[in-house]
Amino acid sequence: MSQKETEAMEPRNVGSAAPVRNPYIINFCKVLVEKKGEKIEGEPLKKLLNDMYRLFECMLGQNMVEALPENHRQEYLKITEDLSKLSYEKIGEIFDRNLPNYEEIMKNTMRQFAEIFMKNKDFNVADYPVPIEVLSES
Repeated sequence: MSQKETEAMEPRNVGSAAPVRNPYIINFCKVLVEKKGEKIEGEPLKKLLNDMYRLFECMLGQNMVEALPENHRQEYLKITEDLSKLSYEKIGEIFDRNLPNYEEIMKNTMRQFAEIFMKNKDFNVADYPVPIEVLSES
């Protein structure tokens, strides 16, 4: 992850309780909803976009971890067992050095997510390759 991307994901308003969202991913989700012709507004749209964002974020994370060379994947997974040792700097060290094609992973994840979203008549979290508990945290 580049410094620019890391900054985009870091909190800007420390006092804000709202989760920090990547505006590019939010826009991607909005465009998918529009392209599909969904007629949703207000709170239902907000919930749909939030669910989509969380699923996309989880899929992207899984795909990035999967793409790491085995020894670095194990290093990352070991660090995530103790969240007190996890920091943006440490994540950056592992992924920046060992995942030179992260843009390709992002594109492939966007394609994968869009295909699932567009083929389904109704949005259903069970159709996405992520743990169902991802949404239970919202």
